[in-house]
Amino acid sequence: MSKPSTARPPTAKPQIRVLVVEDDLVDRMACRRALAQNQDYEFVLSEAETGREGLRLAHAQKPDCVLLDYHLPDLNGLEFLAELRNDLGEIPVPVMMLTGADNASVAVEAMKRGAQDYLVKDANRQYLELLPAVIQRVLRERRTLLEKKQVEENLVQAEAKYRFLVEQIPAITYTTALDEPGKLLYISPQIQQLGFPPEEWLADPEGLLKQVHPEDRARVRAEIARGYESGEPLRCEYRLFTRAGKVRWFLNEASLVRHASGEPLFMQGVLVDITQDKDIEEELHVHRQRLEELVANRTMQFEKQAAILESANTNLANKLDACTQAGIALKKYAEQLADLYHNAPCSYYLLDPDGVFIQINDTGLKWLDRTREEVVGKMRFADLLTPASGKTFIESYQQFKDGGQLRDLQLEIAREDGTSLSVLLNATAVKDATGRFVMSRSMMFDISGSKHAGQAMPL
Repeated sequence: MSKPSTARPPTAKPQIRVLVVEDDLVDRMACRRALAQNQDYEFVLSEAETGREGLRLAHAQKPDCVLLDYHLPDLNGLEFLAELRNDLGEIPVPVMMLTGADNASVAVEAMKRGAQDYLVKDANRQYLELLPAVIQRVLRERRTLLEKKQVEENLVQAEAKYRFLVEQIPAITYTTALDEPGKLLYISPQIQQLGFPPEEWLADPEGLLKQVHPEDRARVRAEIARGYESGEPLRCEYRLFTRAGKVRWFLNEASLVRHASGEPLFMQGVLVDITQDKDIEEELHVHRQRLEELVANRTMQFEKQAAILESANTNLANKLDACTQAGIALKKYAEQLADLYHNAPCSYYLLDPDGVFIQINDTGLKWLDRTREEVVGKMRFADLLTPASGKTFIESYQQFKDGGQLRDLQLEIAREDGTSLSVLLNATAVKDATGRFVMSRSMMFDISGSKHAGQAMPL
């Protein structure tokens, strides 16, 4: 009796879907044979004899790559690229141009118009030997480009999401570049407490070092450089000048922000005004000096020194208690900010460009009668409205993304228990540096208690 075979089935090769837009049947067959011989990938081919057919298949099949012959019966390669672009002006699929030896300059122009690469057809069809490797390289470059674009979009969304909260805390928040120590990429509006608008500091090459006291500057530069080189968190105290020339003490705490791969991206930190603490330290220093003087003369004025020492200790305890109370007050202030946000008498929320919730406070969740897990990142605001209000919101939201402001829009929220809630919506658009819409920052008021449902509530 023969033993059953223990040989493992061959591992399936990864697939690459390729659309060949070529009117020459012989060239198409040659491409198919060349790609079929590849040992690493299985190339799944679709074919089109005309440019129009190629455009139709490119949109319908969304292949991984398009091999495009420049000379087609109805379109040339440049016209094909122009019509392949989407509404954002982007070419959604990598295109590799195939052109004759006498059209190399045309292929270069195609690269400028959006083609990923090109190969020059030769009479002996030796270009086909390069075809699999070039396709793989084009796809690798495409993946790298898309990953970089996604990282950039994630950074923009993260900045928009947290900037609103960062700019409310009683501290100056900033980020600095790694190639130029101290060069600011962002600084929060709280810098105005020094008398400067954020734009002035961002435009200055010295950035974070702009107003450092001369006696502290060398030390601060060394501390920042050490943090950049070692990757360790930065913590240092130094003096800054206000625009009026007054000196304020600040505590600078910062750390490197890294990519998921571990690559350092930028330095992020906060500047906390500790002038009052420094004043207290100076007072304590004065008290210590006074105590030393009293101790030096204790043999002559023992009783008097004892009374002064007791008074000084009392003052010292009061100062330390004041510091403790200030810390408690700061913590309570942070808790009050969170409570004010989540339990405000109105709903605060953020929507992405598609109208999906990015963030919402507890008041809004109570009105919607839903949990944060159900809403954030999953539900569109329009889906929570009555049909008529949903239509009104979608139309208004499109106009709002262009105009940037939405004021006193009355809507009806449809609750799961069958009831509805009349609300008044106000929103402001958040855009990136290029003017592209990132998200909406919105406030919603319950106007169901108004005498007339259409009557706007005063803000």
